[in-house]
Amino acid sequence: KRQPPPPYDDTRQARRTSAPVSATPRRTRMAAGKAAGRARAEPASQRQQAAAVDAPDVAVDGVIAGSASDAAARPDQGTDTETETSTATQIVDAILSQLKLGNVAFNAPTTINIEDTVSIHVTLSPSETAAVLEARVEGPGEKVSLPLQVSNNMEARLSGEGFRIVPVTSERQAVSSGVTDWIWDVTPLNAGRHTLTLTIDALIDVNGETVPRTLRTFRKPIQVEVTTTQRVSGLLSEHGKWLWTTLLVPIFGWMARKRSARNKSAAPPANET
Repeated sequence: KRQPPPPYDDTRQARRTSAPVSATPRRTRMAAGKAAGRARAEPASQRQQAAAVDAPDVAVDGVIAGSASDAAARPDQGTDTETETSTATQIVDAILSQLKLGNVAFNAPTTINIEDTVSIHVTLSPSETAAVLEARVEGPGEKVSLPLQVSNNMEARLSGEGFRIVPVTSERQAVSSGVTDWIWDVTPLNAGRHTLTLTIDALIDVNGETVPRTLRTFRKPIQVEVTTTQRVSGLLSEHGKWLWTTLLVPIFGWMARKRSARNKSAAPPANET
């Protein structure tokens, strides 16, 4: 005897109608599932590297920023530069801290005549006292002394506009445990107030290269004097031809004519026959 059909199930029909139907073939879905399984089995670092390789370059404020793997491969150049600079300055600081403290003395004239040549004498020693060095200084002017770091190689320079400066000794010298001297001959070129500058450097070795390190700089104003006789002589030597043709020749001519007229008036009249 035939059974009657089951009653109509609205719920199962609704589930069947709402279930999505995949348009992906069965082989494609299986391959995707295997790839997902392999991805889960790979270490996180490998997945990050693969993602970094696939990631494109990005421009940030006009600068091309590379992938994460490129950034990891490049060192931090700014940090390296700061480290190198810090190391270099520490080397210089260490060298300067090892320099022995000595004394330096020199003469500092305040006035020089324009026709004179004077000597500027600098003495330096890591062991002698300031009084001994001052007594050793030869040259006009006040004797100045003060403490100064001393290196085994040092340089002293004297400069100034309005002067002719001739070094008598070498400006770069090896410094011994005794006394080291520097001497210059200084001749003024122009009248007025000028300044001489004395610079003392230590020559230190930094990374195999000898470089100067300025220890002290001294500036001394000097008044170059000119006497009245020197002014007249200078005026004649500079404008002598103009004075001769413009002033002196007419004056001498006038004096000659006046003397001739006086002689004629003083002469006796001639005798008449």
